[in-house]
Amino acid sequence: MNTCAFVLWTGACNATDCPVFNKMPADKKILVEVISDVICPWCWIGKRNLESAITQSGLPVDVQWRPFLLRPSMPPEGVLKPPASASNPRVGFRLKSKGEAVGINFTGACERTPFTVPAHALLKYASEHEPGRQNALQEVLFRQYFTDGVYPGGDNLRLAAIEAGLDPEKAIAYAQREEVHAEIKEEALQNSASGVSGVPFFIVNGKPVFSGAQPVETILHALRQAAAAS
Repeated sequence: MNTCAFVLWTGACNATDCPVFNKMPADKKILVEVISDVICPWCWIGKRNLESAITQSGLPVDVQWRPFLLRPSMPPEGVLKPPASASNPRVGFRLKSKGEAVGINFTGACERTPFTVPAHALLKYASEHEPGRQNALQEVLFRQYFTDGVYPGGDNLRLAAIEAGLDPEKAIAYAQREEVHAEIKEEALQNSASGVSGVPFFIVNGKPVFSGAQPVETILHALRQAAAAS
């Protein structure tokens, strides 16, 4: 399956009464929530497929990115990756080809596996203060890490905020707050405890539908079903 899964879930709740899943949109737009981590390559592929499906559907859709921590014990400075080699490439053939099919160049150039809580905090700022820019910010963060080899921390997050059109001073001040980091960790833990064991994980109009970088046709079908049910 085309998912990133490093954290195993230890419990689950019914989707009809779980606070993680039971979120319906306030307007007539379809709400697609994607539980994701910025170091999951399949999440970027899933994002591209989702955007193609939205375009093909012609439906009004809001996309919201929510946190998952593939490496919850990662230290703040990250962990140095082993050198790439023929026997241990950082980007395998399958991932490379899947990425190229949707216009993504996975390079494996970043030398450290990141601590992603600050990046999620920046995404949370966008969601709360400039929601129309959160999806663009997610694209920038994916590209910086997977293609440009940029570590998602420090001044690199400020550059990401600027590129996505956010107010960099307000965004970074928010993303550096310890209480925000605690909220990110708690939400990610809640997502995991609710049954999310692999990402990307898609929730459409409050209902969990599938995980993994699903093909465009599968996502398109889910969007049309949601539109018919609304």
